[in-house]
Amino acid sequence: MSHYLNYAIQLAEMVEGQTGVNPPVGAVVVSQGRVVGLGAHLRQGDKHAEVQALDMAGAEAQGGTIYISLEPCTHYGSTPPCVNKIIDFGISKVVYAIKDTTLSSRGDQILKEHGIEVEFRYQEAAMRLYEDFFFAKRNAMPEVTVKVSCSLDGKQATDVGQSQWITNKAVKQDVFQLRHTHDAVITGNSTVHADDPSYTTRIEEGKHPVRVLLSKSGEINFDLSMFQDATAPIWIYTENPDLSANQEHIDIIYLKECTIERILGNLYSKGIGRVLVEAGPQVTSQFLHSTLTKELILYYAPIIIGGSGQHQFYQTDEVLELSQVPNFEIVRTDMLEQNIKVQLRKK
Repeated sequence: MSHYLNYAIQLAEMVEGQTGVNPPVGAVVVSQGRVVGLGAHLRQGDKHAEVQALDMAGAEAQGGTIYISLEPCTHYGSTPPCVNKIIDFGISKVVYAIKDTTLSSRGDQILKEHGIEVEFRYQEAAMRLYEDFFFAKRNAMPEVTVKVSCSLDGKQATDVGQSQWITNKAVKQDVFQLRHTHDAVITGNSTVHADDPSYTTRIEEGKHPVRVLLSKSGEINFDLSMFQDATAPIWIYTENPDLSANQEHIDIIYLKECTIERILGNLYSKGIGRVLVEAGPQVTSQFLHSTLTKELILYYAPIIIGGSGQHQFYQTDEVLELSQVPNFEIVRTDMLEQNIKVQLRKK
């Protein structure tokens, strides 16, 4: 792989989780063997990566090559099509890593019609960035990751509700980084009442996600510390039309039916592109059983809790046939001191 294309992918990886419903994209402009422009799409509604890189390159882009992590866009949205900018700057060659299957027209075909050489070089590292984005955009739903911290026997708490802390400090730091790369964290009312978590990102220059609370009944204790913390917005989804809150950072979103599909669709319409589910067994199980969840991250502590299993992280009302159970593949494992992180993708 060209190291210039690798640079473009690395730029995209750096902004993963901060572009809302738009994809993270990186671009590098090269002329006469020199990098003359770099760009990344920094936030939804801002300049795209290609535009950033071409503006930096200026006149030096003429006759050069642009390397892009994703096929350049062809549509008018909050910004003009990137193919137009590439044509206007006199680029002679475009190299990109992944075809954008959500485009209504082919970017590479438009560029070729204007005499620009186009080369598609598939890269697995880039596909990992965009596979869930394509699914999310087609369904108008955010990308969904479920995170679980548990014992070796899959318990999130003891039978008396003791859960702090099952996993270690290294896991906490890793979860902060995970929150940083998501637009919102989803949790349930019972988890908030039991643990009173903050769901913030305590790392240097960390991005705090929107905190999304699911409460059909609307029976919420607003005296909990999370509701007093205005660090990040709190959106409460409820079926209770009478629920209200006085704090400016808390929004009440009434839905007649608070299904996962309706909630995710509403979040996507508000610009939420990636959500992290950090909840108890009830909400976690609903998302794991949903076809909309594509990624699961498990943090295992080297302990066995035992008990009745009422806090087992995945639960169903009935016994499922093996052919019906959610099926995952292991993507990566890491040791976090004496805890284990397992990243899985749904098959």
